[in-house]
Amino acid sequence: MMLVDIGNSTIEWAVVRNGKISRSRRLPTSKVNDWLASSPFSGCDRVIVSSVVPQVDRLLKRYPAVHIVDYQNIPLLKLDLNHASQVGSDRIVNALAAFSTFRRSCLVVDSGTATTCCYVDGSGTYRGGIIMPGMGISSQALALFTAKIPIIRVSPRHDLVGKTTRDAVQIGLYRGTIHMINGLIDDFRGVDPKIVVVGTGNGLRPLQSKLNLDVYDPKLILRGLAICADLWDAGS
Repeated sequence: MMLVDIGNSTIEWAVVRNGKISRSRRLPTSKVNDWLASSPFSGCDRVIVSSVVPQVDRLLKRYPAVHIVDYQNIPLLKLDLNHASQVGSDRIVNALAAFSTFRRSCLVVDSGTATTCCYVDGSGTYRGGIIMPGMGISSQALALFTAKIPIIRVSPRHDLVGKTTRDAVQIGLYRGTIHMINGLIDDFRGVDPKIVVVGTGNGLRPLQSKLNLDVYDPKLILRGLAICADLWDAGS
């Protein structure tokens, strides 16, 4: 079985062998046609997919082995949303993985193109969450809407005062993102003190040591996709 996460920027995939998820591989989502031309699903009886890119969904539906997770077929979780069709499958798959693991209220903090917080209560009901720009597109926005700031790659910064434009942007985005996420975690813990805070996503990797997380799991969405398949098989 293959597990595939299709994000706005990156496709990540791995294979399940003997119940274990292999080391994942990645490529830019813009290269999806080349990837599909390489017959990546050859030999796979099932391909479980989370996707937030509708154009790619249309390509994948040509393959009989592909099963795309969405708000209509997510197992275990109940969705308490006004427009459930709008929720990204990555968010609910991550929420499923966290709740299935801890069986208590969870907050999943994910950072890729966007930074998101998703809240599941103790009954397994997905209540919704928060969406914010990730550091990468925040840097792009500064470059797009100012005359003198270029696109700047964000790196961990421990100083507080930037002496150059590059330093100032790096400090602002790095430290600002940490404070924003920790502030939101504090807000959720104020409402639900028993919450488990689970971090995931490559965008969170350089920040994780500074965040008030209980767990950081870079494979959370892949584990969630595997859990989907298991629960479907069990009829849940």
